[in-house]
Amino acid sequence: MRTVLEVDGLFDGTTTLSDAAIVVEGGEITWVGKRSRAPKTPKGQRSRTLEAGGRFVVPGMVNCHAHLTLDGGADFTAETAQSDALAALKAFKNARAALRAGVTTVRDLGANGPMVIELGRAIERGVLEGPRIIAAGRGITNTGGHGTEVGRIADGPDEVRRATREQIAAGCGVIKFFSTGGVLGEGAGPDLAQYTLEETRAAVEEAHKAGIRITTHAHGAEGMRIAAEAGIDSIEHCTLLDQRTIRLIKERDVALVPTFSALHAILGHEDVLPEQVRERARSVASKHHEGVRAAHKAGVRIAAGTDAGTPFNRHEAYALELRYLHETGLSREEALVAATSRAADVVGRPSAGRIAAGAAADLVFVSGDPTRDLDVLLAPKAVWVRGAPVSTPEAPA
Repeated sequence: MRTVLEVDGLFDGTTTLSDAAIVVEGGEITWVGKRSRAPKTPKGQRSRTLEAGGRFVVPGMVNCHAHLTLDGGADFTAETAQSDALAALKAFKNARAALRAGVTTVRDLGANGPMVIELGRAIERGVLEGPRIIAAGRGITNTGGHGTEVGRIADGPDEVRRATREQIAAGCGVIKFFSTGGVLGEGAGPDLAQYTLEETRAAVEEAHKAGIRITTHAHGAEGMRIAAEAGIDSIEHCTLLDQRTIRLIKERDVALVPTFSALHAILGHEDVLPEQVRERARSVASKHHEGVRAAHKAGVRIAAGTDAGTPFNRHEAYALELRYLHETGLSREEALVAATSRAADVVGRPSAGRIAAGAAADLVFVSGDPTRDLDVLLAPKAVWVRGAPVSTPEAPA
């Protein structure tokens, strides 16, 4: 079936177009352009023309950083100790919530087992409805380090290589590394660099040898520099950037995923979180926007991710991250790029995050123009994935 979708305007991942049409066939976009120039349906082929529920369309958005097995409860340590069965059920529920919010590709960066890898496989086989999933399996951390709740402990280059190979053998689509301590959990604090250059290089080499990307959790500047020097593909959180670190990141063309949503959610609920979490969050939040603003001015690539699943940070609230990016200094168009085509490139899925011939027919229809008001993305009117509509609170499939 050939479907022609007509809209008043669209953002294709880089630029806008008014009075537009999109031709979809077999889950793929085959043509996009001015409505008046839409190609005619070939003889003998079935076709339909639709107004898809919103007057403006953007590519399906990409969340570069989520934890689908976590709901965002206040007690992070207790939630990470849940059973594998419960974690799998939550992963499916949260994947659906993200999809209905317009997130058609999710990079899951750490679960206490292979359940999200398996969920992604089931969705691709058509067993379940959900977004495209790139899952890390277990993250790699060191003894006493941050991330032990959802991580595989590895010390020394040889053990790091083995841990990386284990995740690859389990079917991961990305390697998650922990270069520094963090805010949540009982492990090391955010300033501490957890791994040496040699250890980090071991993980990077194994990931790239297998043809997959590797990203790292990093707050402190030293840990970020070690990761960049080792050839890491992207850095998550990047809260304590300084000029020296920004220069190296720019030189090595490392992408940043600031995850502003995580700290905003924690600082908005300090009264119910442990004192250590509050102190650590405050210590990094004061420099977060300033550092990312400086990196943006320096021309560093920035992509959108939320760290959804951390306390009070919901999977369906992805679009808030675009607001925070805009408040940091990105234009609305740049924030949209960070959530679509740039994010797709960072996670290694060039057919996602774009409205173009040959791209996946993953689309989000909204009531207004997000290049003027990003908040229209908070309430999609319709969402399509793989060329078909999904059920949303606004638009049952």
